[in-house]
Amino acid sequence: MNSFSEKYIKYYFIVPVVTYIFIVALFPLLFSIYMSFSKWAPGYGLSFIGITNFKYIFTDNRFYNSAILTFIYVFSLIFLEFIIGTFLAYLLHKNIKGKNIFRVLFMLPMLLSPVAVSYVWKMILDSNIGPANYFLSMIGIAPIEWLSGNYTSVISLIIVDVWQWTPFMTLTILAAFESLPKDLFEAALVDGSSNFSIFTKIMFPLCLPIIITITLLRTIDAFKVFDTVYILTGGGPGTSTEILNFYIYLKGFRNFDLGYGTAMSWIQLIVIIILFMYVTKLLKGSGALR
Repeated sequence: MNSFSEKYIKYYFIVPVVTYIFIVALFPLLFSIYMSFSKWAPGYGLSFIGITNFKYIFTDNRFYNSAILTFIYVFSLIFLEFIIGTFLAYLLHKNIKGKNIFRVLFMLPMLLSPVAVSYVWKMILDSNIGPANYFLSMIGIAPIEWLSGNYTSVISLIIVDVWQWTPFMTLTILAAFESLPKDLFEAALVDGSSNFSIFTKIMFPLCLPIIITITLLRTIDAFKVFDTVYILTGGGPGTSTEILNFYIYLKGFRNFDLGYGTAMSWIQLIVIIILFMYVTKLLKGSGALR
């Protein structure tokens, strides 16, 4: 009996962990798959309807418009965050006065809740009383409908996201730059290389795998945006800022079509996984990733 207990005692410690993983992760995942093939009606519960939800997705123009808008939104802000973040990281890498103070200031937007940030920016961009239009009027520029124009509302969402999350790109890329041995820079300067040449031929290529990884992680996070859209524009005006997550929310929790909302979520997840697998394969083929 004792030998039996000693033989299987290791499994006694594993069972709670496996049970926790099943309850917290695996069961909701499996249930969401079942829900995507079902229809939920208030008071009647779930009823299995096969692939009807997925068939409807391919004829839903609103889904396609939301998906296209989501990709435009995500890749626009990632491009801006990458460019600005890399530039700021390079400046902070140089020996400038107050570098540590700037690092702390750059961390502040990331520490704030996206909900709080969205409400602050909603007041700033208010077309009537917001300080953004007030400063524009001081230099003779007409007021801009930041949150109620078809195009300016999308631009406003990008501005808010770039303001909050560019520091993440800046600080992580800066950490990559500062991990490089200083001997490389000193040798390059002795050989007569310019600062631009050092950046383009030494710093950036050596840090490229880290920068790509950071950018991919930030891109995944950007696809999950919801609260900023919900607070700033509510998907409007019309459907001009109705990104896919917000459309899924509308169908699932306002129209009570949870099955269709879950099906759209799975389609979104599958497309993102395929996209990132393809991008990773291309990067490995080019040698940018190992």
